Formats: sequence, C-alpha cells, structure tokens
Amino acid sequence: MATKRTLDKSKIVKMATRIINDDGINALTMPNLAKKLGIRSQSLYHYVANRKELLGFVCADRIKELRKHLLTKVIGVSGEKAIFTFADEIRDFLLHDRAMTSILYSLEDLTSSPVIEKEILQIVDLGKKLDIDRKNVVSLHSLLAGVLGYVYLDQIDMFKDESSAEADDNYHELLLRLVAPKLKASGQ
Repeated sequence: MATKRTLDKSKIVKMATRIINDDGINALTMPNLAKKLGIRSQSLYHYVANRKELLGFVCADRIKELRKHLLTKVIGVSGEKAIFTFADEIRDFLLHDRAMTSILYSLEDLTSSPVIEKEILQIVDLGKKLDIDRKNVVSLHSLLAGVLGYVYLDQIDMFKDESSAEADDNYHELLLRLVAPKLKASGQ
C-alpha cells in the first residue's frame, strides 16, 4: 500500500524559504518547489495561487518569526536600551534571513500583499510600545527606515571596508541621532 503524502501550506512555505535561503529568490519557481517537495507542480496550486502569493506567504512567515524573536528580546527593556535592542534585533535578523530580505528588498508588487501588511503592522505595534512617537521628535517610521536602510547598504556591501565594530558604531550613532532628542526630552 502506498503511503499518502501530507502536504499543507506551512510545509510549502518552509520549503520555499529553504530554497530562497540556499539558492536565492530567483531559484524559487513553482516547478523547482514542486520538485523539492516531491510532488507535481499542479498540486501546489491547491495551496497557493501563484509565485507572487507564495512570496507573500514566505515573507509574512519570516516577519512573524521576527516578531516572536523581538518579543523575547524587548519585553522588560526600556529607554534607550529598548530602542537599541528593537533596532539591533531587526537588523541582525534581516542580515541573517536571506529569504526575508530577498523578498522585502525586491518587493515585486508585494506591497499590496495583505498577509505581509498584517505582519508588518504587528511589528509596528510592537515598536509603538517603545513610546518613541509621544513628542514627535522621532517617529517609528524614521527608526524603521533607518534600520531597513542600513540593512540594505550592508546587503549590497556598500561599506565593505568598514569593520564589523565600525559598522555597529556607525549604526548606533544613526540610532542615537534619531532618538537622542526624544530620550533627552523624556529624561531617560
């Protein structure tokens, strides 16, 4: 008797993530994914409509993992340390998660993906708990833009002559300049 394969969306997303991490975003095709899963390509379409939707699910899954990671790192931390922890953990996660950064920085019309938007909004909600917007000295938008911009520059090796310590120092200097007026205003 043949064993029945059990396939679900989470297995598809996990394999798609592995393909992107191992071989890059261009290697993620429906036929390649089906081959890695040991199924026919047509079977994938029972779970995802197309590659664009699949990329949305992969990115949303990675953002969800980032949020879980952030929760373990930021809860119970306050002031400047909370802001640095929030920003540092996002940066480190993005630098080491090829699937998420490949999708985020290529976006291929994924800006309207409701699953990605939902997960990003949860990261934003977590960031709002840092209370950096209260006096409008710096916005969460600015903080996230600074983090994402730095990650992008790191990914393309824009400043490859910088040592790791110099990169961290420059990154923290950017964050301090974004949040220092807020921290001084609140007495932290």
